[in-house]
Amino acid sequence: MRNNKNKAPNLITLYGMPSACNLKQLSPFVVKVEMALIYLELEYEVKHTSLTKIPLLSPTGKVPWIRVGNVTLSESDSIIAFLNDKACGALFDGLTNDQQVLGLALKRLTEDHLYWLMVWAKWISDTSRAALAESLFNQYPRPIKMMISAVTKRLISARCKSQGIGSMNEEERGNEAVKDLSALSDQLQKMPFLLGSDITVYDFSVAAMLSSITFFKPCNWLSDVAKDYSIFPEYLERVRDRLGGYEFVQV
Repeated sequence: MRNNKNKAPNLITLYGMPSACNLKQLSPFVVKVEMALIYLELEYEVKHTSLTKIPLLSPTGKVPWIRVGNVTLSESDSIIAFLNDKACGALFDGLTNDQQVLGLALKRLTEDHLYWLMVWAKWISDTSRAALAESLFNQYPRPIKMMISAVTKRLISARCKSQGIGSMNEEERGNEAVKDLSALSDQLQKMPFLLGSDITVYDFSVAAMLSSITFFKPCNWLSDVAKDYSIFPEYLERVRDRLGGYEFVQV
């Protein structure tokens, strides 16, 4: 978080989830927006909002959302578009049509498919879900935490089933994860960043998701699969350095 003692009128406040399970920010979509803010060198602050308050405070009932003066904006893609306009197109400047087509395809693979595998791995596994409940609801007595955990599992299971991932068996989900991670690995083997020698807006989506899978503790079946791809830690280190030492994990 940038340290701003005196808030300027155009200071951007980014609202996200708390730190949990070794991740500085639990939501990869918040990480994506924060990386864009850093890349564009915009003044901002991050406010961590408890899960119980997000439905009450967020315009969409989820993170991220931002506030700039009296303006509130939600949904990560809408926020990215807003930041791009604010920076006179800097997020997409110089990208060829072919690069934008490939970047969009990899972004959607990551955010619309791999994301749901990650959600299933974190929230349906008893070990991962217990660790999340302990981190996010530690202010509640154990019986309340167990009840919240059980309700969360049912809600997420239903959402994953409507999306399709939840209707698969364990082997099918594993195969889908290998397909997604192999596609990303193959692309990242070709060049330092997703589309070339320098970071682009599409790296924010991919790096945010890979970091949320790779650095999550305790390990789950998806993070174990990701360990087979040595390019991911190397890539995330390059992203970290390019953004001035951005930390994906709790420090």
